[in-house]
Amino acid sequence: MIKGFIYLSFIIFLWITTTTATILSILAPFLEYQRIPFAQSIYRILRLLCHQIPSRCFWIWDSNLGLCSRCFCLCASFSLVLPLFIFFNKKFKKQYILWPSTVLILPILIDGTISTLTRHISNNITRSITGTLCGVGFCLIFLVRREVN
Repeated sequence: MIKGFIYLSFIIFLWITTTTATILSILAPFLEYQRIPFAQSIYRILRLLCHQIPSRCFWIWDSNLGLCSRCFCLCASFSLVLPLFIFFNKKFKKQYILWPSTVLILPILIDGTISTLTRHISNNITRSITGTLCGVGFCLIFLVRREVN
């Protein structure tokens, strides 16, 4: 009972954190476009989660988002997909979810490793795809863990 409560609290914390990061990363360039100084505070807060290299970010309102394209898509997909998985509450067997979740997380590991160890620089489309897949993969992992409790 207590383990289930702690696990659910952790999932809610993750969902709130990723949803807040997604919203703030869109809000920051809008506030910067409006010349509201609070935008810089949002960028500083989001710096704790992401490197924010401008060439690796999406741009709106002549400013980069508060998260790079990979982190933004990971947070956004996690924020959108997790409630869907919980809402539909399908009963999946562990062996049917662990492999797809691993396959979904693997591209971000491969792309990140290749970019770190070589001179290869992936583009924003690749980063977005790998971030989105990883967000969905993490949701699947949490769904498996939820079924174990």
